[in-house]
Amino acid sequence: MLPRFSRSLVFCAALLAACGGGADTSNPTAACNSLASTYCDKAKSCGANVASTCASNAQQVLGCASFSCPAGTTFDSAAAKQCIDGINGWSCNEDASAIVNGTLPDACHTVCH
Repeated sequence: MLPRFSRSLVFCAALLAACGGGADTSNPTAACNSLASTYCDKAKSCGANVASTCASNAQQVLGCASFSCPAGTTFDSAAAKQCIDGINGWSCNEDASAIVNGTLPDACHTVCH
């Protein structure tokens, strides 16, 4: 996945959390929007006080409206789904640790390849 996008995800997650199923991963913008929602939903399910605007704020911070894979790379919808599924599968301790350490499931790093 694009390194800037990975860093943005971590930055956004830290801001939101310092912080499902059926996620739309049909294209880069939809996957980015779904990922933002997934982070917020996961944080909320783990007991974080998440604002109702969490997903829309995350989408804005991540630049989801204009997100695309870099030239010469291809978007992988299956990897995007695996990334989101991986985040959904985190325990609450893994969620907090991943946000602090800036780590994402392996599949998140192969969404654009």
